[in-house]
Amino acid sequence: MFPGKRLQLPIVNERQLNLNQPVKDMGPNELKAYAELGQKQHDEANRELERRWRSYDDMLPKDEFVSIIDKNER
Repeated sequence: MFPGKRLQLPIVNERQLNLNQPVKDMGPNELKAYAELGQKQHDEANRELERRWRSYDDMLPKDEFVSIIDKNER
């Protein structure tokens, strides 16, 4: 290979993946995309919860934001 160059695998278009099928029927690329989608949704929900928490900064005690999503996972 070329020095300093990394091998890049082709990017699979999400439309080519069937993420609506049962998980047991998914292939490795679909499972990876499905897991990443779940993590993106989790992160987006946490950002929105924190945004809402911060919108009340002048009305709430000066407590640190703690996600109710992650709190329930423990």
